Amino acid sequence: MSFERFTVKARKVVVTAQEEARRLKHGHIDTEHILLGLLDVPDGLAAKVLHQLGYDKETAQADIAALVKPGTHELSGHIPFAPGAKKTLDLALREAQQLHHTSIGTEHVLLALVREGEGVGAQVLAERIDPIGRIRAAVLAELGGSQEVAAGPWPAGTPATEDAVATASALAGGAPVGSHHLLEAMLRTENSMAARVLRELGVDPDAVAAKIDELDPETTTDANPEEAAARRMEIRLVDDEVHLILRDPATVTIARKVTELSGGPVQGVGPVAGLFVPLWRTTNQLLSQIQRMLEPEPEDEDEDGSTPSKVTKAVRTVLAPRFRR
Repeated sequence: MSFERFTVKARKVVVTAQEEARRLKHGHIDTEHILLGLLDVPDGLAAKVLHQLGYDKETAQADIAALVKPGTHELSGHIPFAPGAKKTLDLALREAQQLHHTSIGTEHVLLALVREGEGVGAQVLAERIDPIGRIRAAVLAELGGSQEVAAGPWPAGTPATEDAVATASALAGGAPVGSHHLLEAMLRTENSMAARVLRELGVDPDAVAAKIDELDPETTTDANPEEAAARRMEIRLVDDEVHLILRDPATVTIARKVTELSGGPVQGVGPVAGLFVPLWRTTNQLLSQIQRMLEPEPEDEDEDGSTPSKVTKAVRTVLAPRFRR
């Protein structure tokens, strides 16, 4: 199997997967080893997304250990790929091609791992991240929606359609794409037929945005538990403390039970600190993302020197006014 199109980080994932198979004394490299490899490259986009969704390497190791027992013999030399791992790496190429990327990165390997669907890697992710489709949505959101949406029920479309769907996916973030995301995405897609028709009919994008914020999606078929909970969240600065507030009943119920069992507030002290790391990391990433959205827009280039995509501009246009008071 050739890895010449893999990025440096993606190659590191493959090397680490082999090391994990050797450590576990397994005779083949399989999807569970690839998952561990992805999580062992913390600066890769795949690990970043999984951490955002509350999944880290320690959790993966425990989940995998519950399903796959270690081998009994030390291994030396080359370790071959199992069919599931081969399929995953083949699918990674397809994911990159579908996103019009010339290289295969860790994000494509993660999308392929989910798409393969049958291996231990996908199984343990599905147990922790429900629905597992949140991973694909989070990867596309992290990419800034700069490419066409990945495999799904969408038929082949025009460039305007691809931009609109990618923008809607980025707006939805980790939640399922709703019709309200599609509506705003269509209105903000530059030079699209839909945007032109709606504007010539007198539809004001800002008025549509205000109405979307006013209405409760829970009274529609766009209702979903993730967005319902997220709409009740708040980040507040109180003196030198950042307060992360969650108000959905399910979380409040769990927190009340935990507080009763622990006898008071739960603090990240000693070994307990490790449990708080994913929350800390995700909160900082969210705040950094919002900061970038609120700062003055670069005239010509993104931070990485590339020209901002149409979708990136559309997402900034839709979201930035919501944050400002």
